[in-house]
Amino acid sequence: MILHNIIKVLTQYVIRIKCRIKYGSSVKIASSSSISIYTVFEGMNQIHQNTVFNGFIGFGSYIGPNSNLNGKIGRFTSIGPLVRCNFGKHPYTYPFVSTAPCFYSLNKKKTQNGSTYATSQSFDEFSYVNEKKKYAIEIGSDCWIGEGVFFAGGITVGDGAVILAHSVITKDIPPYAIVGGIPSKIIKYRYSEEDIDFLLKIKWWNNSRVWFEKNWMLLNEF
Repeated sequence: MILHNIIKVLTQYVIRIKCRIKYGSSVKIASSSSISIYTVFEGMNQIHQNTVFNGFIGFGSYIGPNSNLNGKIGRFTSIGPLVRCNFGKHPYTYPFVSTAPCFYSLNKKKTQNGSTYATSQSFDEFSYVNEKKKYAIEIGSDCWIGEGVFFAGGITVGDGAVILAHSVITKDIPPYAIVGGIPSKIIKYRYSEEDIDFLLKIKWWNNSRVWFEKNWMLLNEF
């Protein structure tokens, strides 16, 4: 256990050094956070204290403290504290009789019981893109995720969506929807249908840094 902890600390130290060399001061990672070696930053990102993250995080996005996420995150997305997701799915209705992975899964990782009766994979239990980019969820650009939100594995959040604090997300969220509750429901949309179509068409978050420096006030005046 002691050796394991030492290796973990050294690994995180190496990851931080690599991030500092590659991204400079544009990426800030709290010393108490844990970042996967496969994580990719676009810049102007911050990972706050005691957060665990693996995935891709777009330009201008950040993750609040005490979160645990595995995902692909778009640009200028704000993620509050204590936001979490699970990393897989279990079948719980037809045609499956049991939710136990040992009857449908070839995976024997430690989170399961360590054995399986299955000789073939009969349920897609993970939302992973590949072994090096294990994205359990996908969050678009210009999203705001409130404190204590929980995502079921495999969820996609559309661009511009707002998720209110302590919501449980069990279904995909359309662009610019405001959702909340357990399980979450659409409360309303941020803008009119016409304006949402316009925003999704221009995708302002894909502009250059120079454009943002010169035109930032445009994002305060619809």
